[in-house]
Amino acid sequence: MSEAVRLVDTAQIVDEFATSKPRVSAWSNDPDSGFPPVHHTEGRKKFWEHDKVAAFFAHRAKPARTLPASVLEADQDELLTKREVTQLLGYKSTTVIDGYRRDRPGYFPEPDEDIDKPLWRRGTVVDWVKARPGKGRRTDTPARPAAPLPEVDVDGDPDELLGTAHAAALLGYSSRASFSSALHQGLVPQLPEPDAPFTPGRGAKKLWRRSTLIAAARERGTLPPSPDQDLVGAAEAARILGYASSTSFTSALYHGHLPELAEPDAHETRQGSDGPPQQRRWHRSRLEELARQRAKAPEPEG
Repeated sequence: MSEAVRLVDTAQIVDEFATSKPRVSAWSNDPDSGFPPVHHTEGRKKFWEHDKVAAFFAHRAKPARTLPASVLEADQDELLTKREVTQLLGYKSTTVIDGYRRDRPGYFPEPDEDIDKPLWRRGTVVDWVKARPGKGRRTDTPARPAAPLPEVDVDGDPDELLGTAHAAALLGYSSRASFSSALHQGLVPQLPEPDAPFTPGRGAKKLWRRSTLIAAARERGTLPPSPDQDLVGAAEAARILGYASSTSFTSALYHGHLPELAEPDAHETRQGSDGPPQQRRWHRSRLEELARQRAKAPEPEG
């Protein structure tokens, strides 16, 4: 059996290769950019092969930018305003830093002080510039590995509050940063608002009950259904409802002939398969009840 191909979406590319969504979109739409072709789409969401994306960025790699000696020799503990940081980095507008903090959580350093306004130590910004990748991940120095995600016991206290690292592990993300980015962009619809009160600010945390995260993971398909759930796919649904094949069942579903099943009970995520990466699942009892109702319905008059 061939090894499963690792796929990445736009948010994961932005997170891993320190780029932006508009750039990924522009490269993908430009046949001369050298960016790899889309592996497949899921609705409006696109997926690419990770190895090909990594090769693209490695080819584009440039040396990290340098700072003037006057910046490196100045007091590294001096606090700088957002405008001063913008000037130090050579940006034209403070909106660049605002965009980093809003759209790419964890990419730009948090302020060293944030009482009346955000302030960064010069040394904090200098260290970020030195560690920051250029256009594409540098190949001459190893990337700093992300902190490993924790193991999550699905049988633990259902009311225990867990943070973003546990959520990332349960929901199938490779790092806390990629999960936070996806959550910020509204790409985790299975997960409701945090269960614990959340006050934005330095050191604030989003917390969910273990039971909330596990339910979201089962709906997302990164955890198997619980033992008391008998979820079936299109093939078994077709058999229960009397369709000749899963194709005829999904066709009826697509054309609105089965409005009772328009919303599935869960999705199962499948990696490296030839079919769609997410498969819809319905409770067997729900399908059997629908089959009984259809059997009792009077035949339409000719």
